[in-house]
Amino acid sequence: MFGNIKTLAIVAVVGFVGYSMFFGDSKEQTADLGQVLDRTEYALQEYQGHLGNQGVTEVSEDQMTEFTRFYTSILNSDPRFYDNTLGLEVQKDARFLGFADANGNGIQDSNEGKVFTVEIDEENNRLIATDASGNSSGLRFSGTGFLAGALIGSLIGRQRAAGVSKGSFNNRKTTPRGNYRAPSSARSGGPRSGK
Repeated sequence: MFGNIKTLAIVAVVGFVGYSMFFGDSKEQTADLGQVLDRTEYALQEYQGHLGNQGVTEVSEDQMTEFTRFYTSILNSDPRFYDNTLGLEVQKDARFLGFADANGNGIQDSNEGKVFTVEIDEENNRLIATDASGNSSGLRFSGTGFLAGALIGSLIGRQRAAGVSKGSFNNRKTTPRGNYRAPSSARSGGPRSGK
């Protein structure tokens, strides 16, 4: 009798694992959060500079769309740090959602999983990147210069409109960018590789 129960348990486990592998949610490759942070910082600073040079004080939806395209191109620039094309959406709460964009159409389809999110922590002057497994890394800035400008102001305005308060990230635990080590499933390379 116990032999039959043991056999049934083994068959159930094997069946569950097999079902999960073939029909369950596809798990995306792990992203190098250090590269995500570096490229996010670069995209934000470059686009803020672009808007500043044009005297823009308030970001329009067209400019936010333009920024999203620019940021996406930076994420996918050589050297690549992710095997597939990455797509990007700016959420209503100003969180950046990076996803595996298998067909390259810029829209997250049902078979394209989340790879990372990036949030702006205004009070602690940092960016926070989080992978699909919940691991987080942070990049701090000295001074308040990074938070100046129309683009960051617009993103912080979106956060507030979505109910994200200035202190919402105070208890968020992250690995500092300088101490972050990419998992073996993530590639390396990019604007600040080797730092």
